[in-house]
Amino acid sequence: MKGYKIIAVLIISLLLLATVGRAQQKKWTLAQCIDRALSENITLKESKVNNAINHINYLQSKSAVYPNLNFSAGQTINNQNTYNVSSGSYSPNTVFSNSFNLNSAITLYNNFKLTNQIKQNKLNVDAGELDVQKQSNDLLLSVIAAYMQVLSDYEAVDISKAQVGITEDHVAYTQKYVNAGSLPESNLLQMQAQLATDNSALTDAQNQLNLAKLALVQLMEMPFTKDFELQRPDTVWHDPMIVYNAEYIYSRSLDIMPEVKSASFKSEAAHLGFKIAQSELMPKLSLGASMNTAYNSANTLTGYQTTTTQGQIGYLQSNPSEAVIGNITRSTPYNYNYPFSNQLSDNFISGISLNLSVPIYNNRQFKSDVERADVNEKYALLNESLVKNQLRKTIETAYADMLAASKTYASAKSQLFSEERSYHDIELKFRFGAINTTDLFVEKNNLVKARLAFSQAKFQYMFKAKLVAFYLGEKITD
Repeated sequence: MKGYKIIAVLIISLLLLATVGRAQQKKWTLAQCIDRALSENITLKESKVNNAINHINYLQSKSAVYPNLNFSAGQTINNQNTYNVSSGSYSPNTVFSNSFNLNSAITLYNNFKLTNQIKQNKLNVDAGELDVQKQSNDLLLSVIAAYMQVLSDYEAVDISKAQVGITEDHVAYTQKYVNAGSLPESNLLQMQAQLATDNSALTDAQNQLNLAKLALVQLMEMPFTKDFELQRPDTVWHDPMIVYNAEYIYSRSLDIMPEVKSASFKSEAAHLGFKIAQSELMPKLSLGASMNTAYNSANTLTGYQTTTTQGQIGYLQSNPSEAVIGNITRSTPYNYNYPFSNQLSDNFISGISLNLSVPIYNNRQFKSDVERADVNEKYALLNESLVKNQLRKTIETAYADMLAASKTYASAKSQLFSEERSYHDIELKFRFGAINTTDLFVEKNNLVKARLAFSQAKFQYMFKAKLVAFYLGEKITD
């Protein structure tokens, strides 16, 4: 029995932990949503990987100004006839040969081609980093827009729930009046129909909220779950002060926005590309050095074996019958091994070379490269102007949208205030039987529309204000 009690306690404890876990469910802030999106976005990661190639090219160009050093070795096996001096004949033999080479070269002059390549590749690295930052900014703005939409839909759901609650109260006291015989049953039926309409509007608002959450979650590269919630700001939102004009915002953004700096760097890189192409038309001076040696097993050294014998070496007084006997020395050639180390030492060759290369005619290849580089530079300059113009137009549009949103917000705020007072008066009249349900429903719908319009105008204004603040270089906060 005691064991069952322990199991029961454990089960209850687990259920309590699960309940606490659900109660402490994470609610995402704007900063957390942005951080998650920036850290998990696949396209952003691809851009960072692509820029790694630019960094590799930069490191390679920096190393190109130093001498290179290369070593090579080879071995060959041949079946061939070799001559034996001892026998005076050829015999088949397997011959092993080796070669060794160590060489180095350095460019002394090429019209600053290597220097310009280093500068160009460094600009490409910096431009690539700025392009990644531009993509991050675009993603950030998309997350802010999706975040604001979720907050707006939260309020739309709250408004719909409030309207359902109000209508339920109307149904309740209308039921009392009908039961008391003070109102006809048709009034109750109209109220019940309105409640069904309000519930349907609440369902639509909840569906829109789920779709808005889905859009935000997808930007954050997260699987969608129904329990995903945002931390709704507790602070009261204050109307932003519109101090700067579009011209000032644009002048500030030219020094802040990464796409402008990136386009400028790309223009400089294209200009250096033009200089690099021109370098191919100029003479090139380089210095080289090399050391070589070799070994061949067929190479042998020749030695001589001397033997002395007694024999006739002449005649006495030219008389053939009077032979002169003496020592006769004979030398016989023979082959012996040529040591590996000795061959490497004897075959060692070293030297240095100074090489001058002067391009004279290369089938228009170098000239065409210069012309292509010139076109690329012009294109880069035009693209830089295009980026600046596009930024100016974007800021002008954002500023105009913020002004328009501020006016819409002010109008919606005033209209909501009027509709709330009007509905309060109409509701009192309805309770006292001074008006019918149709008039109440008309005024109620007007109030719902005013509340929704105010909510949308508020969040639209908030987003446009954050967008302008972004182009001013201000940090986006919740």
